[in-house]
Amino acid sequence: MTVAEPTNDDYVAKKLISENYAGRDSDITGYSQGDHDEIRDLLLGHRVAKIADDHLELDDGTVVKVVPNDGECLCSAGDYDLTVLNECDNIITAVDFDYTPLPDDGYGGYEDEGYERTYSVFVVAEDKRINLYAVEGSDGNGYYGTGYELLVRFPINDPDA
Repeated sequence: MTVAEPTNDDYVAKKLISENYAGRDSDITGYSQGDHDEIRDLLLGHRVAKIADDHLELDDGTVVKVVPNDGECLCSAGDYDLTVLNECDNIITAVDFDYTPLPDDGYGGYEDEGYERTYSVFVVAEDKRINLYAVEGSDGNGYYGTGYELLVRFPINDPDA
């Protein structure tokens, strides 16, 4: 797993988004793994200034939390894990999405009962392709959800600040 360690305790205490569910604060915007246009718009033209735990902070102060789906089932169906989270020191000029399901075994199931799907987001900056984040997991029977959600807190532009 290549998830980076927190880089600044003060940053962690002040900026992290604690909510993971629909009853979140009104200043939080949510995007799912299928919201490619919105995620692309969020990242293009920015750099990732800091990372901590499961959070990215963009250069404009926008805070992004990657929330893998939790199927909330003892059988682990619908459970995903954040396996990659990287910084990007340069301006992001392109965003690509990769969804990789495990091949069908020919009998209506999967070849392996381990991690069955990977959702990855790659960015291009300074002619380098960087795996910005990835989640891996299993849909199981499909009833318990899939993928991930991004929770985003945009900076407040206070003219009096």
